[in-house]
Amino acid sequence: MSFVKWYLFMVVVLVQGFAQASELDDLINDFNNKNALSKKTIDENKGHLVLYSRDKLERMHAKTLKDVFKTTPVLYYHENRYAQPDPLTSGAFEPYRSNFIRMYIDGVEVTQGWMGSGIVLYGDINIDFVDHIEFYYMTPSFETTTEPAYLTIFLYSKEAERDSGGAVSLATGSRGTNTQTVSYGDKKEAFSYMVNLSHTDAKREKIPNGTSRPLSRDFERTQLFSYIKSENQTFHLQVLKKNMDSLAGLSLDATPLVSEIDYLNLHVDYSITFWEHWKAQFAYEYLDSEIRQEDDNPFSFGSTFLGKKLYTKGKNSTVNTELTYKNTLGNHRITTGVKYRMKGIDSYETIDTSTETNIAVIPLNFDNESIVSLFFQDQYRLKENQLLTLGLEYNNITRNGGVSDDELFQVRLGYLYSGEKWSYKTYLYRSMFALEPFGRYLHLEFTNSVKPQVTRGITQEIAYKSENAYTRLTALYMQDKNGLLENNHAGDTKYFFGIFNYNYRFDVNNMMDLQLYYAHYKDIGNLNKLEDYSGYVSFSNSYENWSIYNGVVWHQNSIDNKNYFDLTSSISWEASRNLTFTLKGDNLLNKAKTTKLFRIDPLTGGNLKPFDISPIDQLIMLEVEYRF
Repeated sequence: MSFVKWYLFMVVVLVQGFAQASELDDLINDFNNKNALSKKTIDENKGHLVLYSRDKLERMHAKTLKDVFKTTPVLYYHENRYAQPDPLTSGAFEPYRSNFIRMYIDGVEVTQGWMGSGIVLYGDINIDFVDHIEFYYMTPSFETTTEPAYLTIFLYSKEAERDSGGAVSLATGSRGTNTQTVSYGDKKEAFSYMVNLSHTDAKREKIPNGTSRPLSRDFERTQLFSYIKSENQTFHLQVLKKNMDSLAGLSLDATPLVSEIDYLNLHVDYSITFWEHWKAQFAYEYLDSEIRQEDDNPFSFGSTFLGKKLYTKGKNSTVNTELTYKNTLGNHRITTGVKYRMKGIDSYETIDTSTETNIAVIPLNFDNESIVSLFFQDQYRLKENQLLTLGLEYNNITRNGGVSDDELFQVRLGYLYSGEKWSYKTYLYRSMFALEPFGRYLHLEFTNSVKPQVTRGITQEIAYKSENAYTRLTALYMQDKNGLLENNHAGDTKYFFGIFNYNYRFDVNNMMDLQLYYAHYKDIGNLNKLEDYSGYVSFSNSYENWSIYNGVVWHQNSIDNKNYFDLTSSISWEASRNLTFTLKGDNLLNKAKTTKLFRIDPLTGGNLKPFDISPIDQLIMLEVEYRF
């Protein structure tokens, strides 16, 4: 029996007369962190959790996702040569690389479809609307994602009932950077609603490049987040407009005459729970982009294929639909369903097609990719405080234009134990990843021969919780076959991560967070071995109407054996119940981790010395917040 037939057979069988089992539901809930609103969303079966609660975000005075992302282990914040958030970038001339990181807002994925992961635009968004953030490492539960991931990020918005009323925030800082945010939420009878609007004019540090035109990463962003919710229905509307200077862009030697990208992104989703166990969800993404690139040399060495000027406009859209069924049968908690995702280029044009600039555009023979996913998950109660979990997912990917299709199969087996003080978690998994559409579009001549990546791994996590402290050790090992991130899609990289967490609460107003990790990579890119040692420690203290936060992110790796330190400090004064002043400094030592930006001599093709650029600006901001 094929997997699809087996899957449909299981659905028919399981839908027949499932009975509720409250004891199993209680057990599953016991695995979830009882932390304010997050207790409703945390699902320990999604992976290995790094939680940023409402309290922690407020103590950090985190205003953007970048403020949080830079402190995470193993996969942390980077920007590529186009100044886009791209944690997996190598700094070389390549398409977007962080498609293995998926992002969700209130449980709905935000994705740019053709371009890839939603991180490309949302990786540094304003998070004033966010209540808490969950990072889940390694293969997620298959009820979560249409496409596989190394890391899934969940942002959950504030509840209008808890945060009813309005708030206005004004901030100004170094180099003229400024941000304005206004939000309002309320609950009316059976419905609640929230609207959050923010505007950021970021004047970022310039990067000297030996010309009178230093590289620029300035951007202006307007962001709208809104929702309407009832007990069984949710509707989101999100709009993000970003006009940005795109750093080096397509310039081989990083000396562009013009390097700019403008984005307009629309996200709409609607979900409804019906007939007690069924949930349907629909989401639509639209992205309008305009790219302006000019250089005094051709963008490709030894060829005038791309010329010296590239002005393009493009529109792409993504449609996501999902139907999920959840129920309990005895000791089994079953989740199953079907998902459909369609990614397409709606239009693509060159603005300037003069022969002088010698512009060429790859033909749009391939402009559509569709993914059908069938998934099944069973959480089985072994004993009072133990769960065995099994997840299966089948992905069928079809493409037009004569580009080859793919079939992917994912499987994950896990065991979870939750005691009064001790807890343990382990997963054994096999995942498959297909080359993303944009990468295929740029290299149609060989992508039919690119096999899906196969990743196998095992993870272990053990934790101990006392009255004032929480200690956890996590170990992860995995291996890629036909790796898409390295060695021209033929990598065989091995990964090992060890993460240690220790959180101590001295009292209700004073606490410490410590995180250390070690990562070992074998055969990654052009390196036989790469080792990474990093850590994060923070102290947050409150006294009467004052609160102080100090946090340091430390990085070192075997490439240069250099220590990088990113010191963030803030002090906040609550002048009244409604009025708060905050002074915050980022990268105060100006020694934060850098990302290499590789360069090529456009005349000889030889390698030039790369630039080391930190994605974390040295920045001091003063913020005033008024709540009404």
